[in-house]
Amino acid sequence: MTLLRIFPGMLPMQLGVQGELRVFLLSVAVGAALGLLYQVLRLLRAALPHCRVAVFVQDLLFGLLCGFCWFLVFSFYSLSMRWFIAFGMGLAALTVHCAVGKPLVSTAARVFGVIREFLAKTARKIRGRFV
Repeated sequence: MTLLRIFPGMLPMQLGVQGELRVFLLSVAVGAALGLLYQVLRLLRAALPHCRVAVFVQDLLFGLLCGFCWFLVFSFYSLSMRWFIAFGMGLAALTVHCAVGKPLVSTAARVFGVIREFLAKTARKIRGRFV
């Protein structure tokens, strides 16, 4: 039973307010990191268009990573289902998506579109001189 003790003198089910606050803040940090990782995936999709199978595989792997992170956080600290962990992770990921993700990806999509258009015009000019 001593292996299950996380905080001195407390069983895993009895984290106390301070312990639960630490776990919640950790879940918020993990959720924010996962949210930023998903924004990187979205930027890659905006820069290099993917087929539907590649998007499916990326989303599947990302979902498995999220589930694994959630499992690690709740199993390491409490060994029971703590819904505030899922709430903290989800809230942080949603905040990152709304605050950073939408403006960043829409701006990046416009920039990548301009770059693609410039490269296409340049390629047409080069092709026109040789063909």
